[in-house]
Amino acid sequence: MDPARNGVNDGDERSVERRELAQRSIRRVALVLPFLCFFVAGSSHAAGTPKPSPTPNPMIAQLDGVIAELREINATIASLRTAVNELGGRIDKLEQVSSDVNDVKATVVPMREEVRGLYVETSNVRSEISRLEEKSVAEAESLGKSRYVFTLLLVATMVLQVVVLAALLRR
Repeated sequence: MDPARNGVNDGDERSVERRELAQRSIRRVALVLPFLCFFVAGSSHAAGTPKPSPTPNPMIAQLDGVIAELREINATIASLRTAVNELGGRIDKLEQVSSDVNDVKATVVPMREEVRGLYVETSNVRSEISRLEEKSVAEAESLGKSRYVFTLLLVATMVLQVVVLAALLRR
């Protein structure tokens, strides 16, 4: 069994070992339990109260070992439950963050389009300003020429008035 394929990291090797240990312990209990039941049933039928034996019973030692292994398995299962609950909370947080990211993406795309539109408008305004500057320069040149022509017209009018005034005075 490849732990990486089952989503188990190198840091989870202990939990894999614990799981395998728990499975072995459960198999042992499954093998010993029928004999234990037979032993308990046979002793309860033979006598009302068991007599203490002068020599330790090997089955009792095995039973104590099985009970200790079952307690270890129970502690392992409890720690696994806690880890699964914590993992569930972390997954919920990741889903929340993912939905927040999707919300941000949903607002970013229209903003990009808006920025692109503003860029186009800015480019249009710049070209309009450039065109108006050129027009302003042309108008200023035209006004300069108009002043020159107006000045010539004023000079010509003054010369004409002087000639008319001289003609009137001579008569």
